[in-house]
Amino acid sequence: MPLPLLLGVSAAAVFANSMYRNELKEQDKRRRYGLSSNDAIGRYPCDSLPSDKSVALELGNIVCCGVYNGFIHTGLVIDDNLILELHGSGLSRAVSYKRFLADRSGDNIFVASDQTGNSFNFTFDDDHVASQLFAYHPYHVSKRNCYSHTWFCLTGEMKPFASFELFNEQLRTIGKSSLYWDRAKY
Repeated sequence: MPLPLLLGVSAAAVFANSMYRNELKEQDKRRRYGLSSNDAIGRYPCDSLPSDKSVALELGNIVCCGVYNGFIHTGLVIDDNLILELHGSGLSRAVSYKRFLADRSGDNIFVASDQTGNSFNFTFDDDHVASQLFAYHPYHVSKRNCYSHTWFCLTGEMKPFASFELFNEQLRTIGKSSLYWDRAKY
């Protein structure tokens, strides 16, 4: 790769990271002052600049973590120390909190919370969720992914989500509030 092109790509990456960090700081500032967000995501999850709130994990929480610093992986807390997730192989499985982070770039589990730092405890049908353990779903990165699976576990409806933002827009319809992704305490 020619040096000018490499320098240009590097400069663009540094600029994008700086803009993202500034947006996170602005989200935190609005939250501190009690200003509600008009966006579905009031505070993005970020390992390098996490929110200052920590939330204990509870049954019915939607959780996420970073994957390779480019994607966000989600799951549903279904029991003490168990998260139901869709693996990239298409296998729906229950994993421990530690395993949820294993082989991923993220250092933190984040939990969907409201503006004041109270986690959303979504209700789900126990039998429906139990039927998902070790079930197989054809995986597709933008149509049948972890967001679709988490939504399916909550609602029984398999819906394609091409992005974390679109998934949050739908969660907002259930929670009636913007989602703030705070570090989980466990």
